[in-house]
Amino acid sequence: MTVVVAVKVFDGFVIAADSATTMTIIPSHIPAFSTQVYNHADKVFQLHRDLPIGLATWGGAHIGTGSISALTKDLRLRLMGLDLDYPTWKLDERRYTIKEVADAVVSFFYDELFSKALEGQQPETGLLVAGYSAARRQAEAWQIMLVHPRERPVPERVFDELAYGWRVWGLPMAVSRLVEGIGPGLKEQVREMLSDDNRTKFDAILDMMAGPKVVPAMPFADAIEFAKFCADVTVGYARFSPGADIVGGPIDVAAISRHEGFRWVQRKHYYPGDLNPRRPHEHDRKVGRGDIDGESQCDGSELKDGDDG
Repeated sequence: MTVVVAVKVFDGFVIAADSATTMTIIPSHIPAFSTQVYNHADKVFQLHRDLPIGLATWGGAHIGTGSISALTKDLRLRLMGLDLDYPTWKLDERRYTIKEVADAVVSFFYDELFSKALEGQQPETGLLVAGYSAARRQAEAWQIMLVHPRERPVPERVFDELAYGWRVWGLPMAVSRLVEGIGPGLKEQVREMLSDDNRTKFDAILDMMAGPKVVPAMPFADAIEFAKFCADVTVGYARFSPGADIVGGPIDVAAISRHEGFRWVQRKHYYPGDLNPRRPHEHDRKVGRGDIDGESQCDGSELKDGDDG
C-alpha cells in the first residue's frame, strides 16, 4: 500500500509519498504465500532534468521483474532525447504539454510492459503525471490507472489549470477523515439513504466538521508542509491499525513551480552523498545505438549537479 499526496496552490504543485511497498512472496519450500513489506521504495520521480514535470506512483511497485523506479528513469532518458533508439520521444521544450507526457507514460508503461503481463499476475498500478506545459502559467495533473493487461488506460485529468486543493491516493482514509470529517465513499452512501431535506442538513454538518483547507493563495512553503503533514498522518494511521505497516518509511517530497522548476524538498538515498561527490547524474548519458562497440556518447555535457532520482 501507499500514500501519495498531491497539493496544488497558485504557486505550484507538491507531491509527497511514503516508501513502503508490499510484495507477495512464494517460498519454494513452503506451499503458501506470504507478504513482505519493504520501506525503501521510490515513488516520486523527476521526469525531465530541465522541465517542471514529475511523476508519482502507488499500487504495484513493479511491472514484471522491473521496479517502477528503474523503469521511470528509462522513460526519462527517452523524454530527454538521450535514448538513441527512441529519438522521436524527445520532448520539444517549447511546445510540449503535460497531456503529451501522460500519453507517453501510457505508451511506455502499458503498451511496452503492462499489456504483456499475464492476467492476474500484475498488481494494479496508479501513476500521476504533474507539472507545467510549455509556456503555461499553472500546473495540471493526469492520473493513469494500469488495471488489466487487456484494457489500455486513458489518462484522466485530476487537476486542470484552474483547479486547486488536495488529493490522496493509495490509503486516503486518515486524511479524508481528518480534513473532510468522514471516510472516503461513506459520504455518498449516507446521502443516498437520506431525503433531500436531510441531505442538506447532513452536508451542513460535514462542513462544520471539516478540518484544514487548501486555498489557492496559500504560500508554497505551507502547501509543502501540508502535504508532508498528510503523509505523516497516514503513516501513523497505518502503524496503529491492525496488520502490517503498509504505509511507512521515509517521506519523499517534491515541489514543482513555474519559476523554480522541479525541486526536491526531502528524499532518501541508499548511498551517502559525501562518498559519491562526482557526477551524481552519470546515468543520464546517451544510451542505445551510440554505445555499440563500446563507444560512449557521454562527454559530460549532460551531467548536472544535484540528486539522483
